[in-house]
Amino acid sequence: MNRIRTIAVAAVSTVALGSFAAATVPTAFAGGKPAPCAQQQAHVDKATAKLDALAATFAAHPTKNNKRAEKAQAQRIAHAANRLAACLAAAPVG
Repeated sequence: MNRIRTIAVAAVSTVALGSFAAATVPTAFAGGKPAPCAQQQAHVDKATAKLDALAATFAAHPTKNNKRAEKAQAQRIAHAANRLAACLAAAPVG
C-alpha cells in the first residue's frame, strides 16, 4: 500500500509541476520577435566597448601601432553606426 501511495504522490507531483512549468514558459518567451535593428545595435555597442578597452589599455603606452588600432576600431564603429542608421531608416514606424 505504501508503494502505491508513493508512486501516486510522485505522479501527481510531476503532473502538477509540469503543468506549472508549461504555464510559465510561454510568458517568458512572449516577445518572440526581436527588435528590428537589435543585431546592428549590438554590433555598435560591442565595437564601442572594444574601443573603450583599447583606449584604456593603450593610454599608458601610446605607440604608432596602438594609434592605428584605435583608428581602425573607430572606423569599425563608424561603419556599424552607418548600418544601424540605415536599418532604423528602413524599419517601419510603429
